[in-house]
Amino acid sequence: MGLLVLVRHGQSEWNARKVFSGQGNPELTEQGIEEARNTGQLLSSRAMRFDLAFTSCLNRAKSTLTIILEQMQLTHVPVMEDAQLNERDYGKLTGMTIEAARQKYGTEQVHHWRTSLHALPPGGETLEMTGTRAFKLFQECILPELNSGKNVILAAHRNTIRGLTSKLCNLTQKQTEELQIGTAEPLFFQVQGADNIQRIK
Repeated sequence: MGLLVLVRHGQSEWNARKVFSGQGNPELTEQGIEEARNTGQLLSSRAMRFDLAFTSCLNRAKSTLTIILEQMQLTHVPVMEDAQLNERDYGKLTGMTIEAARQKYGTEQVHHWRTSLHALPPGGETLEMTGTRAFKLFQECILPELNSGKNVILAAHRNTIRGLTSKLCNLTQKQTEELQIGTAEPLFFQVQGADNIQRIK
């Protein structure tokens, strides 16, 4: 049995400006750095230890993971970077403020793109597509480690984690679309095989 912890990155510069980050590469804000520190201290206070870490290739996720491992005194843990964990591609929306997108495309359409499992923003990918690529990496590279009894921490992004959690927990479309994950918020899972994955507190 292994422990899997999924962590969304801390607040980024584009989060603070309410910009569609997508696969853009903004850095963490001072608030985001502090959020990551707090998460590392939380995990350390729960006496958690990790054997392996995964992150996307984007700076905000990599920095969050580095800070967490530093706070936990686990800087020796091997870290694997993979673009399959990158944030959802928002296509033409990337770099645009949410308000500007609402003015151009309409509030209802923008809300649909942000929350729906299957809505496709122009030139981008759906939440379902994002979850599928993250889940493929999970099956191929992460699940075998968990099945061998190792504990794994994964730092990624709002939509990557929403999509992956949907598949790990067999969420309905409605449950997936309602799933909200705060910056630097950790989600915990006990894994006893592909068919026995339980979210825990």
